[in-house]
Order: sequence, then structure tokens, then C-alpha cells
Amino acid sequence: MLERFNLKRIRAIMMFWNLVMITSYAMIFMFSTKYIIMNNISRDFLSSLNYIPTDPSIIFFKSLILYIIIMILMNFFDHRVKEYPFENILFLLIETLIGFVIMKSLYFIYSGIIYLIFSDALFRFKENKYVKWLTIPLILLLIISNYNFFSTLFPLVNADAYLNVYTSTTRGLLQVGINLLDIVNLLFFILFLMIYIANEVQENERMTQELIMVHQVNHELENYAAVSEKIAEDKERKRLAREIHDTLGHALTGIAAGVDACIAMIDINPQATKQQLMVISKVVRQGIGDVRNSLNKLRPGALEQHGFKGALENMIEEFTSVSDLEITLDYRLEKVDFENTKEDILFRVIQESITNAVRHGDATHINISIYIEDQKLKLEIQDNGQGCEEIHYGFGLKQMRERLSMINGKVTYDGHHGFLTVVTIPIQEGELYD
Repeated sequence: MLERFNLKRIRAIMMFWNLVMITSYAMIFMFSTKYIIMNNISRDFLSSLNYIPTDPSIIFFKSLILYIIIMILMNFFDHRVKEYPFENILFLLIETLIGFVIMKSLYFIYSGIIYLIFSDALFRFKENKYVKWLTIPLILLLIISNYNFFSTLFPLVNADAYLNVYTSTTRGLLQVGINLLDIVNLLFFILFLMIYIANEVQENERMTQELIMVHQVNHELENYAAVSEKIAEDKERKRLAREIHDTLGHALTGIAAGVDACIAMIDINPQATKQQLMVISKVVRQGIGDVRNSLNKLRPGALEQHGFKGALENMIEEFTSVSDLEITLDYRLEKVDFENTKEDILFRVIQESITNAVRHGDATHINISIYIEDQKLKLEIQDNGQGCEEIHYGFGLKQMRERLSMINGKVTYDGHHGFLTVVTIPIQEGELYD
């Protein structure tokens, strides 16, 4: 805000100084015309011109009125820069056109108003990336804005003729005054550019610092997520330990005690031993049921409700519905019947791969292919993300490898051209059917 205030203050000074300059140039034409009339040198003056000059009072009032319009445009529409950017472009073009008419009215003896319009363009569209295209016509106009160029296009009077009517001393003083006005105007413009460039450098440094901070925050969030995941894993392990202790441990303890009793009674009372074995059998079946119930609790709900293919389609729909991610599924396992463990592991591997593609690779498209080849199940997950030259085995990738090793599966990764995950799992007898 402070930097923009400095630019606005310099621009305001340039507005005032241009008013002084335009008034001074217009008054030179008026006083020179009066001097010509008073000294009866009108014939010599007109003979030195190619065209009849415009009434100097018209030049004076026309230039001032047009410049006042420019000042109104510059000040009135400051607050509308962000609200109406295209409207401001239109008014900037109008300012340029009016500035050209003022220069033409003054016979192109003065072109410093272009500095002001150029500064206004930078000030008005400071945050617009297309501002450079707006300033190109102004730079071209500044280069060609002189009497020698435009006198070939318009009927113009050479403004030097108004100065030549004075004595050499007076003419020299006027010329020095004109040059001083131009130099001060140029210095104001250079000061504006210096502040503008300094502000841009500071803004770039600030953005760089913010990007560094964002990167640090993201890194901290990733560490926090990894720690949270590790804590969740530990909690899950403890829960599993309690589940095993409460179900399988209880059942095995009862079975062990029953078998010991059978060993002791088998020679003494075979009938009682038989009854004891029936009790053990009941405990075994109950234990099997408890273990199955515990394992079912560990399955993803989507697998339990929709089956493997339905769960994948449901997961894909959830990912694509909340993001711009596009996922293609090529599923060719119509004649395969897997046990729950394999389905669970495959589901988790696909889920983890999609999450990594979005979180780390900024992928917008993922292709998933599941098929049978050479009595092996093949799973390929290819995304169009950033990829990586060197694979860093974080928690997620290690978990994939550990899960797949439980079913004799293998996984390979390739970080070139996006990220590719290839899983190979041997097919057991009875899992394929005609």
C-alpha cells in the first residue's frame, strides 16, 4: 500500500508539471504572436511558414481543456482499476488519443505528456500481466512524436519559427527554459520508473518468501500426515492384538486345556473323552467364527457391500467427483474368484496409488489395468503426474510392498513419464474358472 502511495504521489506531481508545461508552451505561442504584431514583423513571420498558423488563443484553451479531461480520467477512475479492467483499457486509449491531439495542437514542440500516460498505464495496470502490450504503442508514439515526422502527414507549422522572432539572447533564454521543463519532466518519469521497478523487485522477493513458507508448511503437513499415519498404524496393531487376544487366544487356551483333559482321560473313560472332544470341536468352530468376524471388520466397507469390481468403481467415482482427476479402469477379471485377503490388498494398493498420484504427482489422469497373463494377475497403474528420477520409498510404497509379500506378490515402480506401478500376483489353483 505504501509503495502504491509513492507511485500515486509521483504521478500526481507529473500531472501538475505537465499542466505547467502545456500552459507554458501555449503561452509562448500567444506572447510570440503578440510580439510579432507589436513589432510589425507579421509579413516576415508568415513568409517563413508553409501554412497559416492557428489562432494562439484557440491553441491555449484547446490544449488546457483537453489536458483537464486527461486529468479527470486519470483521477476519477483510479478506484475502478480492479473492478473494471477492460473499461480502464478503453480510457487509457482515450488518454493516448487526447494526448496525441494536444501534441498536434502544440505543433509537436512538446511530447512529454507521453511520459505521464506511460506512467499512468504502469500505475493503473500494475497487476495486469498484459500491461507490457499496452505500453508498446506509447513507446512507439514517443519515438516518432516530433515535427519532422508528422509534418509529412499533417499540415503543421514549425514551432521554431515562433522562437526565431526574438533576439538571440531572448531566444536562448526561452530555449533554456524549455529544456529545463523537459529535463525536470524526464527526471520525474525516471523517478517513477525507479520506484515502480523497486516495488516489482520487492513484490517478487515477497512472493518468493511466501512460496518458501508454503513449501515449508507443506513439508510440515506431510511429516504430520506421516506421523498421524504411523500413530494410526500403531493403534490398529494394538486393536488387532486385543482382537486376537480376546478371540483366537481365548479359543486356543480352551482347546489346549480340553486336549490335556482328553489325554488324561482317554485310557480311563473313553466315553467322557468323546464328550470332551465334542466340547473342543464346538470351541474350535466358535473360534473360527470369531476370527472370521474380526477379519470382516478389517475389510473396507465398499468391498463388503459391492464386491471387488464394484468397490473399485465406487472408489473411482468418489475420487473423480471431488476433483478434476480422470480415472480410466480396464477390468478383465471376469473369470477370477479371489479370496478376501487378495481383494483387500489389491484394493488398498490401488487406493494408495491414486492418493500418491494426486498428493505427490499432481496427476490429472490415471489409467488402471487389471488382467491375467501367464497364470499371473497383473495390475498396472499409470498416471500423468510429475514422476521422479529416483524412487523414494516412503511409508505408502513400503506398505504396498509389505502387503503384497503376504500373498507372494511383487511390485515395481517407474518414475519416468509420470509414475507407473506394476503389480504381479501368482494365481492359485481354483481361483480361475471357465
